[in-house]
Amino acid sequence: MAQLFITGMLRSGTTLIQTLLTNHPQLFVGYQPFYQFYLECKQRFLDIQGINRFLPLGDGLEDSLELRSQLNQWLEEYVYSEVDVATLMASATQAKGGGARELDGLLHCESGTFIDLHAEIHHTLASRYKPEAKLIGAKEVLCEEYVSALVAQGLRCLIIIRDPRAVIASASFGRYRDSVGDRYPILMLIRLWRKSAAYWLKFQTHPLVHVLRYEDLVAHPTEELEKIRMWLELSPFLSDLINQPLKDHRGQLWKGNSSFEDKHSVQAFSVESWKTLLRNDEISLIEACTMLEMRALGYEPINTGSVDSIEDFVEDIYQVRHNYLEYYEMNNTNKTLELQRCEFASANNYVNPPQAPGLFLFPEVFQQDSPHPAPVGRI
Repeated sequence: MAQLFITGMLRSGTTLIQTLLTNHPQLFVGYQPFYQFYLECKQRFLDIQGINRFLPLGDGLEDSLELRSQLNQWLEEYVYSEVDVATLMASATQAKGGGARELDGLLHCESGTFIDLHAEIHHTLASRYKPEAKLIGAKEVLCEEYVSALVAQGLRCLIIIRDPRAVIASASFGRYRDSVGDRYPILMLIRLWRKSAAYWLKFQTHPLVHVLRYEDLVAHPTEELEKIRMWLELSPFLSDLINQPLKDHRGQLWKGNSSFEDKHSVQAFSVESWKTLLRNDEISLIEACTMLEMRALGYEPINTGSVDSIEDFVEDIYQVRHNYLEYYEMNNTNKTLELQRCEFASANNYVNPPQAPGLFLFPEVFQQDSPHPAPVGRI
């Protein structure tokens, strides 16, 4: 059975597109059922490489091209033992923020590769809720590094992106912040978003990948869903779907995943709420650190992107996760990296320095005949 994988940065609309698609009669797309599976597979790879990472599914800043290539090969070739599979399957149903807990004890996979296990667990979940589905899959946030390996095996992937200012506002305020209990450092969110943007830009022309902007989805849902339907070669969506109450993958009424209120269907009024939620210096910092990607993706900055925004930024760390601040505090080390990235961008030089190979995950997406606008100011 054909498979579909949806991913993107958290708070980018992954749940909205997943819900819309699973309401198609031929589609079953689970909500974040096996995040722990992806996390632990990446952790196993890093352990074998002797690499210690704070976040296995992180921002890619330390990932060289060689390491990403090794990951793809490992996902295709590494065979888990039956004992390892039993442990992996037990934890796969306990994902934070989702998880297919109803499958606990029901995932009985033998030894196999990541690709083998991936197919088995998604087939098991789909057969429970929509066995008649022609295309099955799930959405998982922060898993962009799996796209390369999945498309190499013929799976289809959808990557959704959202304005980084809106993403950071949604992650820092409202229900989402209440649910996690504290805040993420702003630099962590910036770098995770840049990873997502890098994969969006890298795979935007790949025939097995569909890329989508959240803003386009909520502004023109019928048109965007039709593009996806044609790409997936499915029958038409139910008429007037976007104006009807939606169901989640378990068949229950979907209440939305907004940080600010319940939404039973597609609504666009929160697209620019970041303008009233973020401080001016936060907006300037986000734009300075993501200027290349924003303009490549069609997001218009409201500031010049001056590097002064990086040098002078002082973060309010009240209720920010302290264990994350060890890696993502806006200290001199991290500011230097961001300023170095701006300097490379200003010179249209996207070759990654050895000490930070992931400053530009896919440099080639910026290597065009015409220079891209870059942050300006004192370097």
